[in-house]
Formats: sequence, structure tokens, C-alpha cells
Amino acid sequence: MDIYVARQPIFDRKMKLYGYELLYRENQNNQFNGLSDKKATASLLSNSFLVLGFDELIEDTHGFINFPEEFLIQQLPRLLPQQKIIVEVLERVNPSEKVIEACRALKKDGYILALDDFVFDRNGYGPLIELADMIKIEFSRATIKEQLLLLQKYRGKKMFLAEKVETMNDYRLALAMGYDLFQGYFFSKPVIVNAKEIGYQETLLVRILKELHKKEPDLNQLTNFISADIGLAYKLLRAANTIQYGSKYPIHSIRQALSRIGAKEMIQWIHIMMIKGAERSENSELIKRSLIRGKLLELLACRSGLVQKGSNFFITGIFSSLDQILNQPMKKILAKLPLDQEVKDALMGKPNKIRIFLDAIVSFEKADWQAFSEFISKSKFTDEAFMELYLKAIHWQHSLNE
Repeated sequence: MDIYVARQPIFDRKMKLYGYELLYRENQNNQFNGLSDKKATASLLSNSFLVLGFDELIEDTHGFINFPEEFLIQQLPRLLPQQKIIVEVLERVNPSEKVIEACRALKKDGYILALDDFVFDRNGYGPLIELADMIKIEFSRATIKEQLLLLQKYRGKKMFLAEKVETMNDYRLALAMGYDLFQGYFFSKPVIVNAKEIGYQETLLVRILKELHKKEPDLNQLTNFISADIGLAYKLLRAANTIQYGSKYPIHSIRQALSRIGAKEMIQWIHIMMIKGAERSENSELIKRSLIRGKLLELLACRSGLVQKGSNFFITGIFSSLDQILNQPMKKILAKLPLDQEVKDALMGKPNKIRIFLDAIVSFEKADWQAFSEFISKSKFTDEAFMELYLKAIHWQHSLNE
């Protein structure tokens, strides 16, 4: 049976990424369909540590992993690095003496324990509550009164994570109530609230300037620098579309945009960006996901024999969330960019080759295994081949920060 790993980000009160919950699903559909907790967790661990690479999945943060009763008693979490995982005690775990002793031993040795999907007024749960370092509560499921009583009782003693935070009002209320961590659909696109601009890696600006000031700048190196940053790529394409540089013909690649603008003008634009250094991105997770999409689309295109189309696939991926990042309709954004019509069509949802691949990636991200399996069955890819390229895309994105 094929098990895939889905990541859901978890943020702290300062909107800094705290970690990822690693989720397990069956291949053919988004329901468990009787799959036991034990088998699901075993498959998740195998894929995370032995196939995908745990460090790449959690990106130097924390990995939240559910553990069923038997695995806790067997002390299975000890196979994993204590400084990197959060041991989630499933809500279905019976708080027996063996379980309590197992959790006590893990906690003694430095493992962080979290109670998943906390159930209020559960008999015999007291000892586990006392042992837990963190309590996860489905924010929309429990009453505000129940949550406040628990938060007040253990304030300063335990961390509280609000799950299924779906709206800005949910987030504001959870923040005011004193929650420490937040997880939910709202955080997959936090910039919808107030983001006006895409941030960029300011360290790259210096590297680009150094290259531009060389007697013979390396166009390939400049292309690599800018391709690695959504903010820079977006600004470059906007600049290339101005009347000054001639916007009559669409841009097919970042390399082409660089050639259109020229080194002298690029230096001026970089200086302007450096002056505006106060601009920061509050949507790092969304940008990270977009970069992975872009690289994965490029890899899928190359593996499909569409090497010459790789740039279009890449640009489509990194710009696929621009409407969320800029809080503007995609149609309005595309009107300002000199992109190839194939890219524009894909970003507007028209079913061309790029869009089909992009939709497959989105279904994979959402753990919609039925839609993803339909793509696999109609494509030249196997599950293993897709996962191989996905891992390469994560490696590439991760290397940008090294």
C-alpha cells in the first residue's frame, strides 16, 4: 500500500514557522477507510525517514507525529531525534497505566509530548494532561468557555495549539485567548489579510550586484539567482514589461527578461530594491510552497520530454499563488506581466498541459489522493517517480537558504 506524506505548517504567535504536522493518507482516497493507527503511523515513519528524508520535510523546525497506544508502550518514538519531533498522543489512546508510564519515560528523556485533538471531560485523562507539554484543541469544536478554563488553569505551564483555525476572526480570538501555536487553513494564505508586496531575499541583491559589476556578467548565474526568489522574479518581469524596454512581445523566461532590460538598468533596479529594504514578507510559507511548485513543475516537464518548455512550467509554479500573495485577482496581476500566453492560460485555470500538471501538484499538497491517482494513471509517471521529483524540489528550495 502506498502512503504519502502531507505537511501542514504550524506557526507561533509571531507568525514564525514552528514546525509541520506530518499527515498520512491512503493512496486512493482522502479517508482512512479502516486503516489502523498503527499501520498508518508505521507507513508514515517509513516514508518520512527512509524515503523522503525527515530533515527535508521539517526544514530544521519540528515534526509533529501521531503515535498510537502500542507504539507509545513500545517506546517507538526513541527511534527518532528527540530535539526534532513532537510526540502526539492520539485522542483514541486509552490512558492506561502502561501508557502513562511510557509517556513519563519519554518526557524524562527530553521528548516533547502533545495531546492531539484534546477531548474535554474525559475520565482518567488527568495524568496525561499533567505530563503533556502541549495540548492541541480543535478551535471550532470546543466551546470558548471550556477552552478558557483550560488555558487559565495551565497558563505558563503548557503550550496550547489551536487547530482548524479557518478565518482571521478565529486567529484573532485564539491569539487573544492566549494560544501559543496555530494551525489551519487560514495560515496557508496569511497574506490575504494585509500583504501588499512580495518580499525577497535581500542577501541575493548583493550577490546580483557583484555579478552585474563584473566586466562580463554571467547571465546564467544571474538567471539562477533571480529564479530562486519569487519577489525578484516578479519585479523583474514587471520592469521588463514597461514601455521603456518594449512590452510588445511576451517574455518566455527570466533569462530573456534580463537580456531585455540590460545590466545598467538592472543595477538601478537593484539599488531601488535595496533602498526599500523595509519591505518584508509575512507569507514565507506560501512563498516556499510556490518555489517548490515551480521547481517540481520544471522537473516534471523535463521528465516528460518538454525541456524547452521548462521555463514556462517553472514560472507558472512560482507565480501560482500570486493572487494570494498580493491579495489581487490573478487576471489583474497577469495584465501587468509580459508572460507567454500558455503560462497566463495555466494561471487562469485553463486546462492546458501546464495546468494539468499544476492541478496534480495541488491535489498532492491537499492530500486529495483520488484526484492525484487519476493524474498518475493517465500520465507517464509512477507514484515513486513523482515522489522522487518532489523530494528533489524540496532539496532545491531548501538549498536556497544555505
